[in-house]
Amino acid sequence: MTKFWKCLLSLSLAAFLLSPAMAEDAKAKRAKPNARKEQPAVQLPKEITLTDEQKTKVAELEKEYAPKMKELREKLVKVMTEEQKKARLEVMKEAREKGKEGRKGKELQQAIKDAMKLSEEQQKNYDETDKKIVALRQEILEKVKPLLTDEQKEKLPKRPERKKAKDKKAA
Repeated sequence: MTKFWKCLLSLSLAAFLLSPAMAEDAKAKRAKPNARKEQPAVQLPKEITLTDEQKTKVAELEKEYAPKMKELREKLVKVMTEEQKKARLEVMKEAREKGKEGRKGKELQQAIKDAMKLSEEQQKNYDETDKKIVALRQEILEKVKPLLTDEQKEKLPKRPERKKAKDKKAA
């Protein structure tokens, strides 16, 4: 009978000592879904399924470009006040919810700018940083394209090519 009590006492003591650690784990798990996940630097449509070799090469590009993209995104966020950030997120959320019927491209960008009501200086900093982000995305895309098959390239979103249009006007 004494073995039973010793065993019960040992288990109770172990449970008592482990409960704070288990509580911390539970808190951490609950906090993760609310924590905002960092957007990857290399963004491809979900319809594109990569091979293992392609995944490895894209992961290398992600390692190279993620710090640069994160820095630019942080700089963009620092330009805005909390109210402006909320207004921006609200417009973006609305556009996502409406899907194909929602605003896109320049119309969406203009709606975001209108909602944020940036000061002249904020607008200048925002536009400057946004241009750098767009340029970096283009640079990343140019490095990703050679890794993709023709079929995968067809699934990439079609965007107007500004440089070629300007070059044709100059000629």
